[in-house]
Amino acid sequence: MTSLHSLPAGSRPDKAIRNNGPDHLVLERAKLRELAEGWPSYRDACEWENFKSIFHPYAHVYTTWSGRVHHADFITASKAGMDKGAFIMHRCHGSSTEINPEGTRAVTKLKATITQRFEVDGAEFDVEADCRFCFYFEKDGDHWGASLVRHWYEKDKMIPVNPAKFPSVDEEKLKTYPPGYKYLAYWQEAIMGVTVLMDMPGHRRHVGTPNLGKHDELYWNAKKWLEGEPIPI
Repeated sequence: MTSLHSLPAGSRPDKAIRNNGPDHLVLERAKLRELAEGWPSYRDACEWENFKSIFHPYAHVYTTWSGRVHHADFITASKAGMDKGAFIMHRCHGSSTEINPEGTRAVTKLKATITQRFEVDGAEFDVEADCRFCFYFEKDGDHWGASLVRHWYEKDKMIPVNPAKFPSVDEEKLKTYPPGYKYLAYWQEAIMGVTVLMDMPGHRRHVGTPNLGKHDELYWNAKKWLEGEPIPI
């Protein structure tokens, strides 16, 4: 039986440093937090050159609506979506970084809320998805950059702008979407005309879904990354 309050046995990168540690690695972790917080800060403000500075040239990202794409293609798709009316913003809540003792590889987990504004039949509402960004960072010389960025999608909800106006939701169709981002997926497909990935990483409590398997996979990949092993980019 899957434990709701523990991680897969053996998935902890025991040699990584996450709290305290030598002073020079504290400075490195501070740099990585700044890079991680750049995603929501730069993307929401359309600061695309700053956004690109987060990544290594070969880096890829995954989101519900874009799937796996090169980060430059994600920027292009984001601009196109904005031109069509997509309005996505983020709130940062905190982060933690695990770094190898050599200070060459790290994984930063950034807690955030994705908020997307929709309008249906005159009713404006936000879908808010609580998530964690997972940045796989690598140092090239004295330069840190993300090689891969993925997300855990943990839970979401709909919030009307005007409580007197709320759109109709097809409850049976809603049940077909993953539990961690069902409202986000429902409205992204309905309004943006995209096909949302159904197997994005979720929460440990999403037992019986592919989202649990992908949740655990990110932890196993983090362990491999911090121990110097290759992972799928």
